[in-house]
Amino acid sequence: MKHLRTRELEPTSKPKDRGSLPHRIAAAAKNPNLVAAIILCAVVCLIALNLILYFPDLGLTVEQFNPFAGP
Repeated sequence: MKHLRTRELEPTSKPKDRGSLPHRIAAAAKNPNLVAAIILCAVVCLIALNLILYFPDLGLTVEQFNPFAGP
């Protein structure tokens, strides 16, 4: 039963060192897709905040015209 030896089940190479946490964060921050997603989320949040501050009573208006709202 040669195929049941534990030596054959061991990996042939060790996994690569992935680096410390600050290096991994810096590598992720340099990813252009991540930067674009963060900028897009920030812009959308600023637009939403601007609309909330510009139309403070919008929730009451929507509730008034909502036919499914309870009594």
